[in-house]
Amino acid sequence: MFALPFDSSHLLSRRQMGLLCTSLLLGLLLAAAPGRWFAAQQSTGEALRADTLRLHVRADSDGVRDQTLKLMVRDALLQLTETLWGDADTQQEALICASRNLVRFQLTARHALARLGVSVPVKVSLQNMYFDAADYGSFRLPAGRYDALRVDLGAPDTYGRNWWCVLYPGLCLSACASYDTPAENDLVCGDYVIRFRVVDWWQSLTASREDRPLLVVE
Repeated sequence: MFALPFDSSHLLSRRQMGLLCTSLLLGLLLAAAPGRWFAAQQSTGEALRADTLRLHVRADSDGVRDQTLKLMVRDALLQLTETLWGDADTQQEALICASRNLVRFQLTARHALARLGVSVPVKVSLQNMYFDAADYGSFRLPAGRYDALRVDLGAPDTYGRNWWCVLYPGLCLSACASYDTPAENDLVCGDYVIRFRVVDWWQSLTASREDRPLLVVE
């Protein structure tokens, strides 16, 4: 039987074996770190979207008159919301409050239009829908699917430029420091551009654009 010569000088010492194993383990951890970081940013984005309720007002057209009416309705809705949101400590509580008051939102919008002598269809709904990234000056929100109170003015399929903001938290003023976790507040208000871009980019690629009605009043 033929046997290969054995050279014991090629054996690694225990110390060398330990260093080799440590190096391999460190390499595996470093290779996995970007994946964990990416997953952490997406998890923060998911929490952010779940903690946000937005307002979305769609004008009847891009004409000056219809765009002006849109802003008048917006102001009336925000005044109403200030009186409704006082006891809401979570997005779910704000969402429930909105669902219980959809008819009030619709009547408020109609009354704002009536004061100007205008009568057009007003549809109010709660939607889970896709939004592009938005910069509100003092804070910003990445793209993705959010729950929203949507108010449609006029005939379907002819809507003009939209207007939207954050109803909860922040009531269209500023959402900074209003979210539950530091990571969410950092994503919205901090100078973490790479984190924001990663969340925004991934959602813009993967999130569905289909509106999902939660509750509708016409």
